[in-house]
Amino acid sequence: MNDSQDRGAKSIDKIAQDIVDADHSNGRGRPGKKGPKGRLLTRPAVWLAGFVVVAAIIGIVLSVTLKSGAPSGGASTTRGFVGYVCQGHQFTLFNNINADAVSNGGSPPTFTTAGKAYCLMYIQTYHWNSGAGSPPGTVGLVRVSGPAALPKYIGSLPAKSSPGSKGVPNVNWYVSVAITKPVILDGTYSCADSDPSTWSSDKASGNAGFCLVYADLAIPPSKPGSTD
Repeated sequence: MNDSQDRGAKSIDKIAQDIVDADHSNGRGRPGKKGPKGRLLTRPAVWLAGFVVVAAIIGIVLSVTLKSGAPSGGASTTRGFVGYVCQGHQFTLFNNINADAVSNGGSPPTFTTAGKAYCLMYIQTYHWNSGAGSPPGTVGLVRVSGPAALPKYIGSLPAKSSPGSKGVPNVNWYVSVAITKPVILDGTYSCADSDPSTWSSDKASGNAGFCLVYADLAIPPSKPGSTD
């Protein structure tokens, strides 16, 4: 049976934003946020004194490149994502939450990054459970498709909880992802929740469990100022 919510309360998305703003573990001091742009080392003395050494290194690099050849089959997108930094302001990467009456028993929703790389910042699921809420378990993401260099599973991440409408406890399950070591997303993902039996859904969400994902752009180390 569908269970109506109090539509006069703050939106779930606003509650999520308040949680993110208040949670000190979320994105504080993350690399690439306010740090200085990288600079190329320019040392003329090195060029003058080490020309032979530099030439030898270039020869080694060319040799390795010729032996390895160019990546095939789209392998350029499967690089290890080492050194990526998180840059810009977090934004909503996925949100299937709405204010309609909900039922329990949501299935995992899916979303895509549309060919771009992002830093995972925050995940939230919703457990109205007929106005009773549910003690928080774990949330996470599962990579359905995308670069093989990235992990298949992100989770299970122990969730915190906050009240929903009418002050019902344990309705919003959420986790703020520390990005001192960025968690990179690139591909198609599904949201995961440890308690599907109380995971809220409705017809408007296609009977998929409510899920909210915040992210930042993930920038390759060679392009610290890029916004592509």
